[in-house]
Amino acid sequence: MIKNSTKMTFFMLMMMSTIMTMSSNNWLGSWMGLEINLISFISLMYMNPNYYTSESSMKYFIIQSMGSSILLMGIILTSLKVNENMLLMMMGLLMKLGTAPFHMWVISIMESLNWMKCLILSTWQKIATLMLLSYIINQLVMINILLSLIVGAMGGINQLSIKKMMAYSSINNLGWIIMSMMISMKLWMNYFILYSMMIMSLMMMMKKTKINYLNQCLLSSHSLLNKLSMSMMMLSMGGLPPMLGFLPKFMVIQSMMNTKNFLMLMVMIFTSLITLYFYMQICLTMMTLNSSKLKWNLLLNNNKSMTLMMMCIINMTGFIIIIISKSMS
Repeated sequence: MIKNSTKMTFFMLMMMSTIMTMSSNNWLGSWMGLEINLISFISLMYMNPNYYTSESSMKYFIIQSMGSSILLMGIILTSLKVNENMLLMMMGLLMKLGTAPFHMWVISIMESLNWMKCLILSTWQKIATLMLLSYIINQLVMINILLSLIVGAMGGINQLSIKKMMAYSSINNLGWIIMSMMISMKLWMNYFILYSMMIMSLMMMMKKTKINYLNQCLLSSHSLLNKLSMSMMMLSMGGLPPMLGFLPKFMVIQSMMNTKNFLMLMVMIFTSLITLYFYMQICLTMMTLNSSKLKWNLLLNNNKSMTLMMMCIINMTGFIIIIISKSMS
């Protein structure tokens, strides 16, 4: 009971610190919100500890502290009217986000966390930092976007750990999100919301099935329904049309064609296809190997299964539903 109340306290503190960061009217207040957020998430990491908890939490603390120090230095230089302040602030925020070339900590930390903490790290922990980055973003960030796209795509190939693969996919999607941020505020917010929905459904499925590594996907103990749901969610994460995951990428592609930024667009599409390739590789392996041993367990025996099935349907048909609703309006 005490443990649950402590977890709830830190969880609420984490949520409130994000709101504090976004609602603050000065940079120092936002920085304080980020620090409270850091402390609360590290405390949550220590709940249900495993062999790697101490190492990963220390690594997370050091990297985030370095990012915060660089950000604070930029904030101080702002008051001194120094021209390089924005560059330092952007560098600090990009380090905290885990974009390339500051990405290696994301891979090792994701590997050591359970699925729910991976979900928080991939979604909620990015909200405040992305919002602050959107205030000061400029063309210098294009290098980080390019590196994130390439590293996120190439790093996920031949990964045996599902968490590492999704960490690299997250880095690739960060490249898309920051690119959409350069186009408009509304576009990156829409992208992030849809991305959060997709990654939440997939990670909840992984938590339910207790899958951490690729070879576990091949076990015949998993029902055909679970394997089919995971396949659909992974293909949606990869951005295969006409699934929901294609919609945010389609919106960014459309906007970039209007701005005639064709060179970067080609890189983004190419790296997205590589990301789709390693998701499809898992899906094909999961659905074809041991096919004679698959169990047809189609009964939805609890509310959690029904929720996951609904998420799977949304991932499959979300793009079509939104396009139809737009054409009717």
